Amino acid sequence: MSAALALSEATVVLHGRTVLRGITMQVDQSQFWGIAGPNGAGKSTLVKLLAGFVPLNSGQVQVLGKELAGWPLTELRRRVGYLPQHLFFDEGLPLSAREVILIGRTGLRGLMRRLTRQDREAAARCAEELGVENLLERPFGTLSGGERQRVLLARALSQEPEILILDEPTAGLDPRAAVRFLDSVDQLQGRRRMTVLVVTHEISSLPSGCGQVALVRDGSLMAAGQKESLLSDSVLSELYGCRVEVGRRGERYHVFQE
Repeated sequence: MSAALALSEATVVLHGRTVLRGITMQVDQSQFWGIAGPNGAGKSTLVKLLAGFVPLNSGQVQVLGKELAGWPLTELRRRVGYLPQHLFFDEGLPLSAREVILIGRTGLRGLMRRLTRQDREAAARCAEELGVENLLERPFGTLSGGERQRVLLARALSQEPEILILDEPTAGLDPRAAVRFLDSVDQLQGRRRMTVLVVTHEISSLPSGCGQVALVRDGSLMAAGQKESLLSDSVLSELYGCRVEVGRRGERYHVFQE
């Protein structure tokens, strides 16, 4: 299986501080990864690096078989769909959910190109796939948190990425909305078999379908591999720096501090 993402000794320094230290890992095409670790561990910086939003200081990063530095940013951001941890829209702007999703098609076509009927149909299909087709004419600012996240996921999907990165996508959502969103991501990855990375500081917010996890602590990769082998009491106690107990209900894992 070919690599969608490959890092070798990747190091990032921001504002004079080393945020990522010598990260080496590989994500194969069609794999479903969780990126987990405490707040401030460097998880968001790691995925921003992969999406082309922060510079690499040393080491190597390949995206879809090509060196990161060799990608024109506009092309990279078409191929890598990215839903950031905080994406703010001015609630006063008269944007409908449909128009927000179409922003993804604008990114695919280019800012100066007129959107076509095919673009609108593609956006509508993404809305239907994420179960938000009934929200398309609603002002985006009036939607609930869970509805907004599913619309924003449809926006990322509408640009037809080969890799999808979601950074803390359930932060701030109530439990019901969070579970619905995670189920949507599971179903999406299962249907499309696309490469997906989901960042979280809460193990319970890992989608049940992700098969691999990367555990990040203090800017370093502590461990990476199969989820079942790494989500244990001993490994997660080391990750979080305190004694924890791991429980499991179905395919979902939960962490309890002793």
